[in-house]
Amino acid sequence: MNTQKIIVLSPNFSEDSMIINQATIDTEFTAMRFGSWNVPEAYKNDVIAVYGEDLFTTIIAEQCNLKLLKPADDWLANIPLKYTLRNITYDRFKNIKNVQNKFIKPVDFKFFPAGVYTSVEEIQGYSTIDQNIEVFVSDVVSWAIEVRCFVIDNTIQTWSTYIYNGEIQLKNSMEKHEENAMLNFLEEFLSDESIHLPEAVVIDVGYIPEKGWALIEANPVWSSGVYACDPKKVTQTIVRSCEKIKDSGN
Repeated sequence: MNTQKIIVLSPNFSEDSMIINQATIDTEFTAMRFGSWNVPEAYKNDVIAVYGEDLFTTIIAEQCNLKLLKPADDWLANIPLKYTLRNITYDRFKNIKNVQNKFIKPVDFKFFPAGVYTSVEEIQGYSTIDQNIEVFVSDVVSWAIEVRCFVIDNTIQTWSTYIYNGEIQLKNSMEKHEENAMLNFLEEFLSDESIHLPEAVVIDVGYIPEKGWALIEANPVWSSGVYACDPKKVTQTIVRSCEKIKDSGN
């Protein structure tokens, strides 16, 4: 019996999901959407990957025995300063009450918007925020260039700028000296054996004027935007970021 290799896409027709849907044409993969967040029983064994919003991907993964690869929650705070070029800490919200003039980002995006805050009391809904949520706190820096990279086995598959010269620009080219400097930085970072990454991951890097190239963050592939990256290579990276778990009952 022939089996399909199904990538489940969210019922929400986002631009990114439509790009991935198109990228699967004439490949070994089949992109499918269902009318709800429930995968019909007949398709569950053939689902090898999922792409969409965090909650959607989690629910589909549970139904289809998928393990979704992602960096550890505190991963960024454990990266050496030579790669981040800024101090980053990971803590519970209740422990950052005296923080001032810092970039603050919750591990779970739904709690409040990431941003630069002169004090934590400026955070929307401050008085009602769960005191035990985890947050990142970092020095404030200005990024002139920001680049998204899809990575498999510590090797870049495809990349795209999303900020260039401080403005939103989605493209897969830069000045040659900028591109060379970025790739040299990534080669050093990805070859560092002290850095632990999932087999498939999204790495965002950027250029800080007067400082150099630095790591911005790492994100799970299965919920990351495509930007101007090669859609077919993104699709391959999505598939690698979802591991099919064998049913112990078989």
